Amino acid sequence: MILTGERDRMRMQILKRVVSPPPFGTTTVRADEGVWQELAPGIHIKVLHEDPSTNTRSYFVRMEPGSRVPSRTHTQEEHCLVLEGEVTIGDHVMRSGDWRVARPESRHVDFWSKTGCLLFIRSELAARPQAFSFDSASEALHGAYIHFVSQL
Repeated sequence: MILTGERDRMRMQILKRVVSPPPFGTTTVRADEGVWQELAPGIHIKVLHEDPSTNTRSYFVRMEPGSRVPSRTHTQEEHCLVLEGEVTIGDHVMRSGDWRVARPESRHVDFWSKTGCLLFIRSELAARPQAFSFDSASEALHGAYIHFVSQL
């Protein structure tokens, strides 16, 4: 049995950890913080950090089953870690725990998720519009993407 004094002391220690600021020089985004924004139907993004000095952004992407992102060329490295579910890039299937890096000027075909997925991505702040290649089926998504990144 925990005594009242001991319970109060433990409670205070827990509360102190919860409300204490992050260590100097760091940023913490809690799971319930930030805003999920719709990028396109079935695709949502939550920006975690932006660094204009390196032209990079770190963010989560949540894709519903069947959602698709059009092909594009990378202007700098893009890192992608699959946290949940699976995502397919061309014929290349990535599952929870898989990591990929796309080198500058590399191109990936449309990527989509059969199961739905949660991705962590670190990439350039805003892709150059001319770096995208679209067919008629992805023009609407392209417009939504360009509008979305210009608003961030």
